[in-house]
This record gives sequence, C-alpha cells and structure tokens, in this order.
Amino acid sequence: MNPLLASLIPANDDARLRALDRYQLLDARSEKILDDVVATTARLFRVSNALISIVEKDTVLVKAPYNLPEPIERVPREQSLCSATILRDDTTVFENLEQSSAPGVDISLVRRMGLRFYAGHTLRTPDGHSIGALCLLDGPPRRFTSSERSLLGHLAGLVTRLLELRRVLGAHAGATVSLWELVYRAISEQLGRLGALAERVMPDSPSRQLSPAVAQEAGAIVGIIDQFLVATLRRP
Repeated sequence: MNPLLASLIPANDDARLRALDRYQLLDARSEKILDDVVATTARLFRVSNALISIVEKDTVLVKAPYNLPEPIERVPREQSLCSATILRDDTTVFENLEQSSAPGVDISLVRRMGLRFYAGHTLRTPDGHSIGALCLLDGPPRRFTSSERSLLGHLAGLVTRLLELRRVLGAHAGATVSLWELVYRAISEQLGRLGALAERVMPDSPSRQLSPAVAQEAGAIVGIIDQFLVATLRRP
C-alpha cells in the first residue's frame, strides 16, 4: 500500500466502508437538495469553492461540487484533504497551504488549482462512522475563527441528517420523489434565509470572516432545518 495512503486509513475502515455502503452515495449524480446546501454554505462563508466529499476505499468522490476550478469526480484518497479530515472529531483547518502541509496528504492537486485555504468537518453517521466531509476551499489564505468552525460543524451535521433521510427514503427510488419534494420545499425557505444572511453581511473587509453574532444567527437557522429533519426521521 502507498505509505501516504496507509497513514490515512483508520483502524475501523472496513466497518466504516460497510456503513458507507448503506447510503448508496457512490455516484456523482447531481441532487438539488445537496447542491443547494453546499452552494449556500459557500456563499455564507464567502469562499470560492465548496463540496461534499465521500471517502471510499481508495478514492474520494466529489459530491455536490460548487464552483471547483476543474471538473473533478474522484481523486485518489491520498490526494484529498478530506481523507485527513475524517480522522478527526473537530473541524480541520489549513489557513495557508503554502506555509503548511497536511500530514499524510499529497496536496499537489490542491496547489495546482490555486487553492490555499481549506476547512472541512467530518460527516459522522448516527452509529459513529465518518463517511466524508463538508469542505470549504478558497484561493487566498484566511483566518478561520472558532465561531466559524462551530458553524461549519453544524452545517456538516445538517448534511449528515439529509444523507440519513435520503437513506431512509431511498436514494433515487421513484416512489419517494414526491416525499423528497416535500422535504425540499420545507427547508428551502430556511436555506433562502441563510442565503439572504450571507448577502446582508457581506463585509468590505478582505478578511471575509463571519462575526460571532452572524455565525450564531446562521447556526439558529441551521438548527431550525435540523429540527425539521429530526422530526421527519422520527415519523413512522
């Protein structure tokens, strides 16, 4: 095994991959509900790129990409910063990849695309398996505050909840299309509120950081969406 890849394999990887199989995520098919969440996340944090990554056995699937510099469906696991992200419980941040490296990860692809900032938070299933990450990428370096890290964690939890609901309803089953439409309509208003918040607080400062107050307001909106999804999952 590639030494780089070996350092990115958690001890429970076989069980993690079995958990991943239950979600039927291993294709790059566009799904509007996920695309909208990722796009809203990118606008909220004012970064140029965002995505959901799904960490497979040897590769990482790029799901719901937003504005990536290159069209990419999969990358080798050892070339994805998300492979390192799933090894941690908290938010993984590299504020300037020109001045730091990611242990065990070949970041040549990220650098080639001109991306120097990365923040990602693991997508952890209800039974504790890390199947991927919600990731932010940007060209210029930037500071990423504790309140921003917390908000990204809340958004990653929201994505995980959506994936769990997707698993319960069925990934692409025709009989569940109408149910997905109901779910989408129910959360689209709140996603719109997040988008409006992003537009309203667009700062003149080049730092682009969210203030703690704005991060808290955004977190409250994410909480409303999450409560709806929890209630939906509990329905018989």
